[in-house]
Formats: sequence, structure tokens, C-alpha cells
Amino acid sequence: MSKLVYLCSRLGEELPYTVRDMERVLARLTPDNLMPRPPRVITGEGALIGILNPADTLSVAGESVCLGSLFGIGEDWWRPGAAVPDGSYALFRGDGESLELVSDIVASRTIWYVQTQNLFIAATSQRAIVSFLQSFEPNEAVYPWMLSSGTLGPVLSWDRRIRCLGPDARLRLNRRSWEADIDQAGTEVVPEDLPRTEHERRLRETLEGIFAYIDLDPRHWVLPLSGGCDSRAILLFLKARSKFRSVTWGLKSALLDRKSDAWVARELARHFGLAHEYYELDQSDTPVDQIFERFLVAGEGRVDHISGYMDGFTLWRWLFESGCQAILRGDQAFGRTSGDDDEAVRLATGLVLLSDYDNIRQTDISAACTESVAPFLARQSGESLQQWNDRLFQTFRHPTILAALNDLKCSYVEIANPLLSRHAVHWMRRVPDHIRANKGLFRDIVLCASPPISFAERAATKHAGDILRQESVIGHIIEYLSAHDGTALCNGTIQAYIDAQLAHDVRTASNAATKSNHLKDFAKGMLSVGVIKMLKRLVGRRRKSVPRNLDVYRLAFRAYIICRMRVLLDQDARVLGRH
Repeated sequence: MSKLVYLCSRLGEELPYTVRDMERVLARLTPDNLMPRPPRVITGEGALIGILNPADTLSVAGESVCLGSLFGIGEDWWRPGAAVPDGSYALFRGDGESLELVSDIVASRTIWYVQTQNLFIAATSQRAIVSFLQSFEPNEAVYPWMLSSGTLGPVLSWDRRIRCLGPDARLRLNRRSWEADIDQAGTEVVPEDLPRTEHERRLRETLEGIFAYIDLDPRHWVLPLSGGCDSRAILLFLKARSKFRSVTWGLKSALLDRKSDAWVARELARHFGLAHEYYELDQSDTPVDQIFERFLVAGEGRVDHISGYMDGFTLWRWLFESGCQAILRGDQAFGRTSGDDDEAVRLATGLVLLSDYDNIRQTDISAACTESVAPFLARQSGESLQQWNDRLFQTFRHPTILAALNDLKCSYVEIANPLLSRHAVHWMRRVPDHIRANKGLFRDIVLCASPPISFAERAATKHAGDILRQESVIGHIIEYLSAHDGTALCNGTIQAYIDAQLAHDVRTASNAATKSNHLKDFAKGMLSVGVIKMLKRLVGRRRKSVPRNLDVYRLAFRAYIICRMRVLLDQDARVLGRH
């Protein structure tokens, strides 16, 4: 449940940092609404390890630490060079002579690292690394990715010196020779031509085997329950499930919507006799600047998904204070819906470029602020659209977007993703496209074991676009950009575009609302309910695959993240005061 920082020096050399230095850095990473457990600091010969808000579920052995969860812990999980264990984790293994960093099969928990002439720093926090480097070197390659996709982009960090460990990889550092090497497994999909019934049987047995090895204490673990397939699967396969607490969150009104996550999750909990709580996220009294600050402190500005955190992280503090130390999430790799062409696949995965937006292509922004897709993410020769789609999900979306969302919660609770067991992911890579697509095989297994309760069709939370249009929110964003040199982004083109578009919105808002109401009235009077539903589905599909126009309010928020993180990281570089 925490951020972890691991420092080590060349063998025989002393570290230039103390336990007190580590405590100061960890304190700076703590959200202002959290009273954490005392930090845990481990010392060794030329090694210093700090853990923020350590949970009882944490695995520690000597100079080795595992954040997350190991599925079926082996006796030598802690030893550098031992077999890579199953689980969803960030694993740090040290024995005095060497240090080994190990990521799980999709890098669901990001490990950042940097090596200097005499110091090696590995952490789940970029900000901690910058603090111990005592300098910040902005990585401007991140800026176009944040503006286009709301992420740092593939394998990028805020500081140009910091690297991240990719999926299913391990880095070995020899502290004597001071040489590091990385081994990374491939993600190729190699389908086996077996009957669908046989694939279904094997996947079901794989899932049953995974949960048989997961030993979780219901006193510490909570299951966030949605109305979808993934959290339901965890509920169905979880041992002693009736002893676990479940929680769902969203708008108060969602509890009245039979097709929402809120309604469906409550019905599932009732059916299985789980203690279930619903947390309302409607409105927070916390000032916008404080909400945004907690969002960036907790997640380090890696993703722009603000909608679930506009309560100011009160939900996560409440979970922590109510005794929850860890949660079970339903991230998975069981097959995504594939687009009709290369562009649709890329966009549906979240790998979005500024040049993909019609309104941005028509400005000077694309020329001043460009990005490109790395070759390892491109579609390979002989790779089907479905195979490429699923590979992008595992090599881009998981380590870049979903890992960033995990990070937002990890100051408060620990996380495990049992559906990301390497056994399950490896097996799905052997399933043919037509069976794997849209989680078809997985959904069949869940439906077979599920009670007759439909899946949800609507989220229970508020859309980010509506949040960012609130006067107090956009007002704070614009004020901050103006005060902290937003014009430095992409040669001033971003700030100029935002200012012009927001001014245009103010002038046309009332006319647009009037026209929209007229169109809705016309549609209700002239079109059948069936035709209206069909049009909504078609528009929805197009919006999912083709961004078309980049919303100026979302663009402004992404620019805000860049500007605020530059300031925050520059302050981090001075926290130890040794310049």
C-alpha cells in the first residue's frame, strides 16, 4: 500500500543519504488528507529502502520487498536470480551483492529507475527519484503525449533521465561491476487450434487454480464491485467470498438507475450475502485547487482521469481509516473488441496523437508539438488486427494507463489484480482471435457461473467533460496557466488555442444550448424510439474509435497537469536542500 524507494551504491561505497533523508522524501509524497502508518525504512550495506504507509499485507525479506500480491508465494521469491513468481506486483530483490527489479506480466505496477556513476535509484515514484537526484531535467517529449492522450506516453517519464521497466521484465544490477542488464519476455499471440469447449475448460481450470493459491485475509481486503464482467468474475472465483466487504462508488442518482454500476453491484452483493457499502461522489466541499493537488500528489500526473477523484480522495481515506489495507481490482487481458482498421485499433487502445484530432490538425499545434508511435508498438507483419489490438492493450494500455490508475490509489491501499496472473495471460495468448475477441470466452465462463443479474450498461460516476466545464474548475485551471507560464508549452500555441476556444465558447454557449434543445424536441417528435436508440449506438461507436475533436476543457486540464508537475518536480529536487 505504498510508494517504495530503493537506493544502493557500488559495492563497498557508502550512500550519501541517511534514514532521515528518506523520511523527508516519503513525507513529501504523502497526501495531505492521510495520516499514514509510520514509514518503514530498511538499511543494508550501501542500501537504503523506504516504504510509505506500509500495509500488513506487504512481503518483506531482508533487502527484498514486494508491493502488490504474489499468487502462491515460493520460499525464494526474495532471492535475486530466482524464478519470476506469479502475481501482480512491483518486486525489488536485493542480497547485498546485487539488486534485481522484476515487473509482472503487464507491468501493472510501474518500477522507475535511474543509474548514475555511483548511485542506483529504483522506485514506484518518479518524484522520489528526482528528490534523491537533487535535480530535475524536464522531458519535453512527454508534453504532446499528455496533451493528446492524457498520459505520459509509452515508456516516458517526466524527467528525461528516468526509465521504466517494461512488462514481464527483470533488470539485474551487479553492484560490484556496476553493470545492469535487462531481460524482457515477448508478448506474441500463438493460437492453438482446439475446440472452443476445450479452450473454455482450460481457461476455467486456470482461473480456479489461480484463486486456489490466493490466500487473502478478509479483514484487510475489500472488493470494489462494479456492474461489469471483471469484478463479478473475481467475486465468483474468490474463496470464502461471503466474508469479504464490497464497495461501489458513484453519483447518488445512479442508485435509482437499474442499468448502472451502482444498482447492479448492489444486487450482486445482496445475492451473495456480502457486506456492501455505496460511497456517494456527488459533490465535495474541498476546494478545486486542493482536489487537483491531491490528484497529482497521489498519481504524479501520469493520467488525466479525474472524474472518480473529485471528492478529494475522501473515499480512499475512508477506506484506509475503516481498516481496508488492500483492494482486489479486475484489470484483465482476456481480449478486447478490435477496430475495423489500424487507426481504429490504435485509437481504441488510447494510443492517440495530436494529429488524430481534426480541430488540432487545423492549427499550428501539430507542427510545434509532435509525437510518434514507437516501432515496438506498430503492427507487425502477419499480425491480425485482433492480435495487434490485444498486444497494444498489454504493452501500452496496461503499463501506461491502467498502471497509472493503480498508482492513484496506492498511497491509501495496496492493490492486487488476480485476473492478471501470468498463467491466465499466457493461456489467453494461445486462444484464437474469434474466441478471444471482446472477452468472448471469458464472458461465457462468467455468465455460466453467474446469477441471472444483467451486466451494467452505464457507469455510476460523472463524465470528466461535465466536471471540467464547471466554472470553479475551469476558472482555477486558466488562472494557474496564466500565473505559471502556460505559454511555454509548444511555443505558446496551446495557450493561444485554449484562450481563443474558451472565449468562443462563452459567446456561443447560450445559442448552442437553445439549438440543442430544439433538436432534441424535433427528434422526440419525428423519430421512433428504436431509430433514436440505433443512432445513439452508432454515434457511441464512432466516438469510441475516432476522437474527431479534442475538447478544449480537457486540453486545458492536460496543460494544467504539465505546468503543475513541472513546478512540483522542481520543488522535489530541492527537498533535501543540498544544492
